[in-house]
Amino acid sequence: MSSPELEFTGRRRRRIILAASAGNFAEWYDWGVYGVVATIIATQFFPPGDAVVGLLSTYAVFALGYLARPFGGIVFGRIGDKFGRKRALSLTILVTCGGTAAMGVLPTYAQIGLVAPVLLVICRMAQSMGAGGEYASAISFVYEHSPLGHRARNVAQLVATTFVGIMTGTVLARVASAVMSKEAYNAYGWRILFFVAVPLAAFGFYLRSRVEETPEFEELARVRRETASEASPVRSTLRRQWPAMTVLLVCTASYALISTTITSYLTTFLIDVNGLSTGDAYNATILSNIAVIIATLVMGVVCDRIGLRRTLTIAGVVVAVAAVPVLALAAHGLAGGLIGGFLIGACKGLLAVPALLALSAIFPSSVRVTAGALAYNVAQSLFGGTGPFIGVWLNDTTGSPYGFGVYLAVLALVTVVGSVAGRRVFDRRYSSSRDTLDASGRGGPAAQRMADTA
Repeated sequence: MSSPELEFTGRRRRRIILAASAGNFAEWYDWGVYGVVATIIATQFFPPGDAVVGLLSTYAVFALGYLARPFGGIVFGRIGDKFGRKRALSLTILVTCGGTAAMGVLPTYAQIGLVAPVLLVICRMAQSMGAGGEYASAISFVYEHSPLGHRARNVAQLVATTFVGIMTGTVLARVASAVMSKEAYNAYGWRILFFVAVPLAAFGFYLRSRVEETPEFEELARVRRETASEASPVRSTLRRQWPAMTVLLVCTASYALISTTITSYLTTFLIDVNGLSTGDAYNATILSNIAVIIATLVMGVVCDRIGLRRTLTIAGVVVAVAAVPVLALAAHGLAGGLIGGFLIGACKGLLAVPALLALSAIFPSSVRVTAGALAYNVAQSLFGGTGPFIGVWLNDTTGSPYGFGVYLAVLALVTVVGSVAGRRVFDRRYSSSRDTLDASGRGGPAAQRMADTA
């Protein structure tokens, strides 16, 4: 088998990252759109009356959708670890974008009553299930194609397309709300944002279907054939990888929360707490996503230089210190909203690379997608899916933006403690040549202690 160091160059490198990124862009565009139109969904799919109750209901649906993410992680993780990363990636984009496009044609509460929110939940579950398998599959795909010294920065490029996709949803919402009257946009204009999922899915599926499988998985599949080993990623993951999965869950809790803060709650926060207009809130959210993208790309280089665990620890400390003052700043006026939004976006970018790189870096290739997807999506369900709901509830209960900021700061401290306590997990590395000798997923001879330099 030729070395990934030699293969991941030039045209091939661009094609692989483009295929992974195009699908990633499509799926996370879909994910972000729900958040930027949450205030409209609250009026379209739930009984009229208390605006706070309607918004809480919208985010309750958001949280319910997250329950499907661990299930999606198991289903698509098994596909990725048993049949290949490429096949999992091709399926996740169809499921996620299908759920998103379906939201664009749903009848409203005024048309069919309580059936409307039920259908909304079903679409969100489908969208969440696909997203649950997407990240771990895409990150493993790029990680396994990358040379050792460039894994973080290549994964950072992939992760950045996530935020470009989310930001694109906000930009299109801003354009649509500007060129259409408020009545037209609220009545049907928001649906256009969901229909965009169809061409994005087609393009992403086409690109992903034309790239080759990763060298690590091809070697793993070869060993399985020669030894007549049956892949059992779910059973092996639960039995042998639970310590590393626990560390990953703990360390990604703050990222799970801050990721939904930008993706699905910041716009609502700026409108309801700060009092900004919809257009100004969209502008601040766009600026925030620009900060995320910049910080992500920078942290990819930093992580390759100083190591995964150190990068995660530093990011957790910064977010713990900045969370409360930054959200407090974002709650006061247009300038505060723009600056605070930019800074909270930068905090998200700091956490993104080490948190998401860990999905692949701390697990052997035989169970990499399953283990990473399951642990990460449980964290997303517990802390990400409930984040907007808790944010609305805390701010409404306390009458200030500080409660949610304290919650984020506490979880960031948990990340710091987890990264320090989980040193042995983060310092472990797996070489593809040795890892594939144990095709059952035990790790056995694959496990090796190395310096924290990946």
